[in-house]
Amino acid sequence: MAIELNDKVCLITGADHGLGRGLVHGFLQRGARVAAGLLQPPGDKPTTSHYLAVAMDVTQPDQVAAAVAQVVAHFGRLDVLINNAGIYPRQAADTMSPEQWRQVMGINLDGAWHCNQAAIPHFKRQGDGVILHVGSVTLHLGEAELSHYLASKGGLVGLTRGLARDLGPHGIRVNCVHLGAIQTEGELRLFPDQAAVELMLNQKQALPGRQTPATVEPVFAFLASDEGRDITGQCLTVDRGWTHG
Repeated sequence: MAIELNDKVCLITGADHGLGRGLVHGFLQRGARVAAGLLQPPGDKPTTSHYLAVAMDVTQPDQVAAAVAQVVAHFGRLDVLINNAGIYPRQAADTMSPEQWRQVMGINLDGAWHCNQAAIPHFKRQGDGVILHVGSVTLHLGEAELSHYLASKGGLVGLTRGLARDLGPHGIRVNCVHLGAIQTEGELRLFPDQAAVELMLNQKQALPGRQTPATVEPVFAFLASDEGRDITGQCLTVDRGWTHG
């Protein structure tokens, strides 16, 4: 049976491109009403009964609060928040500046916190809601030159577990999805030799082939749906078996 999100209001941050844009597209196809949180101003993107673009720099608490209020005013409620906005610049730990550390933490971890703070009061009033954090298998792998990124993703694990306990009595579910190597525009820019990337991944993954926003979107849809009602406080790894051991 297909996963349905009929009329659920879902706010997806970092929706300018990559995974975020893929989730927006997939959720709309499942009948959701979707608000796309965009770092760049929405411009002339059309607003419809099922789609709204909002300006949302997750490092700015006031802008985040205004965006969430705009979503609730437009759709009448908020059911799902997906904290997808994030960056992953590579920098060796011993050459990393305090500014570089804070930039990653400010977007990846603090940004998720700002969004949660803005959404939670609406969820509490409704007596339900879903928060999904986007994690990474690099947290388990310990990749080089990503210590700030790994710390931010580790923080999301703690945030997921703590919020699940705090918010469960209010009917609010909180989960985290640790993703493997998703083929996005950003990856294509960083690693233009995609044949070499696929060869490397096929040697590591239990299942060969590439993950894309479209292949992982159903996981987010399930966790956002009523069918996922019994799942909270969990970190689900979706990586084609890269870290299954």
